[in-house]
Amino acid sequence: MLVPSQRQSYQDFQQVLETLHKSTQSQELDKTEIQERFQAVKQLFQGRIITLSPDEVNEEQVSAWQSRQTEIHRHIRLLETDILMLRTARHSATVQSRVAIIRDRLNTLIQYCGVMLQL
Repeated sequence: MLVPSQRQSYQDFQQVLETLHKSTQSQELDKTEIQERFQAVKQLFQGRIITLSPDEVNEEQVSAWQSRQTEIHRHIRLLETDILMLRTARHSATVQSRVAIIRDRLNTLIQYCGVMLQL
């Protein structure tokens, strides 16, 4: 089971991910807004998620915690690449394709947060 400070960190992280996800669903897609919201996600991740220690997790859950933490980190890096590619996309079809990929990646990250909150 997570300690309260870890639980709060994952809840806050999940909330900023959901906010970013909502901004990708707007009719008037704003690449700058998406980039800014991603920066908030990245800052929270670097400041409060990546710094979490498995020392505060039950011994039998450490392995699961570490593998999910690794996956979250990997998906954040991939999301950053996807955001950069969205910024440079010029054609409408490319933009829509990139947005779909970003939404899928955000859904995965939100699900990982949900799993972490259940530990």
